[in-house]
Amino acid sequence: TSSSTAVASTATLEISVVMEEVTSVADVVEAKPSPQLLQAATLPLLPKTIMDSFTGREFYYPESIEALAKTGMRMTLGAGNNEWVNWSGEKKTDKFLKDHGHNGGAATTKEWYAALDSSQEVLVWAGKSTSKDGYGAELPIIKTTSIIHQSPKYMAELLMDSNMVKVYNKMSLGRTDEKVFQTGVDTQGGSFGDGESKVVRNLTKPPMVSCVLEFMTCMHARKLRPSDMQILSPNNDDESPSEGYIVVSRAVTGGEWSTNNNNSNNGEKLQRNEILLGVNVLKAVPGEPNKTELTSVTHVYSPMIPQMLAKNAGVKGAVDFVRDIRALP
Repeated sequence: TSSSTAVASTATLEISVVMEEVTSVADVVEAKPSPQLLQAATLPLLPKTIMDSFTGREFYYPESIEALAKTGMRMTLGAGNNEWVNWSGEKKTDKFLKDHGHNGGAATTKEWYAALDSSQEVLVWAGKSTSKDGYGAELPIIKTTSIIHQSPKYMAELLMDSNMVKVYNKMSLGRTDEKVFQTGVDTQGGSFGDGESKVVRNLTKPPMVSCVLEFMTCMHARKLRPSDMQILSPNNDDESPSEGYIVVSRAVTGGEWSTNNNNSNNGEKLQRNEILLGVNVLKAVPGEPNKTELTSVTHVYSPMIPQMLAKNAGVKGAVDFVRDIRALP
């Protein structure tokens, strides 16, 4: 038995030496991505030419997350202020804007909020990217504005809480936190900057689709700052910050997040989908801290959906999201 013990301990030693070597190799592989990749990862559209170069670690740094939050805010801007997207309002949206004055980033009146709230309308715009060479440039970008009867903080925490996803997304099979950088949407000046940041995995099963859709996404939420109002309301001299939050998300790609597993836990086929950009700007309705003006932008790549159906699917998904949130008890 002593010889077998010796063999076992030798084997253990060899394994631990190999593990140490593997760890040191991993450390080399996990060097910080180049400044070019870090910057490219936070652009409105990811550049097609370098999609294969991403390491999967671009959002492991607070400065990247912060740059993505700023990009997200700029992508919510309307016509005249948005150099990346040409927006076109849906018929009902254009009629609402005609009847109640245009909300073009200027100071929004109480009457505007009251009209939007009482109508329970979801304003919808479909956007086309102004760039032709970005990844997903041919896919529609959907924007909505609506009033939700919850505070901005409640909304930010709800969207970041993976345990709550199935409550408002009936197609979700569950979302798991794969890598957590920092928790707490109100965190200020933490080791990972402000707010909460993490990488999540969401599995969804839409009706009449044979496979399970898998999303690997970096998510971030933080409080709005006074300086953010210069981005969000460029035509408005009032820089007093609206009480609110920004929630931004983007697919992680490359490295450990590569698509190498085609089967889900129970043997069903997995199909990787990508949130190219998801933005939720949550601002308190002036004088009504328990109501939120929610402006959302979604840009999604789903290989299962033919391009000709992508706009209708995107609009339906965006409006359903608001309705499902409104229906929460």
